Amino acid sequence: MRFWGNVRRSLGKILLLALSLLICVTAALEGTGTVSCKAEEAESPKWEGDRIYCVAFGDSIAKGYGGKGQEDLRCYTQLIADAVTVEARIPAQCDKFAKNGRDSLRLNTEILSTEEALAALDRADIITLTIGANDLMQEFKKAAQEVLGTDRKFLSVFDAFDALQEGVEGNPLLIVKILDVLNNWDYTAFEEQWLLAMETITEHRKDTAQMVVTNIYNPVSRFELPGAMNDIVDDIIQNMNQIMYDHSEAYDYHVVDLFDSEICEHTQEDGLHPDQEGQELIARLAAEKIDTGIFKGEPEKIIRDEPRPRMAVRRRYSLWTVLGPLPWIALIILVCMTAVVLIWYLKRKRGGESQPLYQKRNKNKDKND
Repeated sequence: MRFWGNVRRSLGKILLLALSLLICVTAALEGTGTVSCKAEEAESPKWEGDRIYCVAFGDSIAKGYGGKGQEDLRCYTQLIADAVTVEARIPAQCDKFAKNGRDSLRLNTEILSTEEALAALDRADIITLTIGANDLMQEFKKAAQEVLGTDRKFLSVFDAFDALQEGVEGNPLLIVKILDVLNNWDYTAFEEQWLLAMETITEHRKDTAQMVVTNIYNPVSRFELPGAMNDIVDDIIQNMNQIMYDHSEAYDYHVVDLFDSEICEHTQEDGLHPDQEGQELIARLAAEKIDTGIFKGEPEKIIRDEPRPRMAVRRRYSLWTVLGPLPWIALIILVCMTAVVLIWYLKRKRGGESQPLYQKRNKNKDKND
């Protein structure tokens, strides 16, 4: 009996010890979890700089071109910098390396090749880029010169459109040359210059720098062009925009969609450049692609890109495409006229064959007399 009593006491001590160990381990694990959470909160990124640097590259849209009555216009990058200053309570500086009339080639040769621009890239926290509209317009004006066989310098894309329309009215065969130009539109040159610009920017930008690029909108969407030319211009712009989307992941930038926005409703008198409301619209759309929380020590925000507006269509253009329904209408009219003439001819022929025999004899008698 004494033996079994000792065994029970020993088992009781063992159970008590095991229970104590279990309580200690549980407490330790809970304590570790609490420390870990606090550590994660402490590791949230905090902005250490005393200034936020924004840099804008591109053309007159990026520069904030202001025509008559828009001389004090503020560009969308400056508006973004102003908003970041208010939100993060840290001064934001906006440096602009954008010039009127610049296309992708001159962006590389005249802007991204300068030491000042590269130095701004090195310290930039937010990078914006707007380029491509002048590539489109210059290529179109060059195409108009080729179609019309002239060295005339068109003042604007609208001037080129008017000249083409007048040329086609005077010589409808110019449609064939227009088809040839459209089917051989040069997208390769733009893509090569785009990739060159991305390589330069990537080489100099900080790992933490955020970059947004705006795509191209259709400045002539409000105008009625001959035939299906509006749709063709849309196709060409979408093909150029597709190049931007195709390389966004590789070069870590977000595309701001202006093509399907209301930007064309907020342009200046020239119908091309955004007015102040247009610049504000671009700023709002671009701000959706920028994580300002990192400047306030907040956890990184996941920025989701919406689906691409529409897949670009690289199709071969034909006479039916350019003229729209006009050839079909002409064909239907021709078929109808042919049918009317044929019916008239058949009726007349049948009328002659069914003439009574005595009438034919009288006619022959009259001839003999």
